[in-house]
Amino acid sequence: MKEGIRSRIRQHIVETWLNGDARGFDDDADLQRTGVLDSFTTLSLASFLDETFLVQIDPIDINTESFRTVNTVADLVMEKLAAKQAAATP
Repeated sequence: MKEGIRSRIRQHIVETWLNGDARGFDDDADLQRTGVLDSFTTLSLASFLDETFLVQIDPIDINTESFRTVNTVADLVMEKLAAKQAAATP
C-alpha cells in the first residue's frame, strides 16, 4: 500500500512540477532544497493528498519535515489513513 501511495505522489510531482522529467529525482530528494516545493506548491500538494487519498491534511501537518521528501509525504498519508481507520473502528 505504501509503495502505491509513494508512487502516486512521485508521479504527481513529476507530472505537475517537473514537466514529466524524473531524471535525477528520487523518493529521498529534498523537495524544498531542490526547489520543487515552495509555499504555493506545498499547499497544492496538500490539496492533492486530501483529494486523492481522502485524508485531512491539517495546517499543523504542513511543515518542512512532513513535506521534505516523497517518502516523508507518503509516511504522513499512511499516518492519516491509519488514524482514519482507527477512528472508524468501533
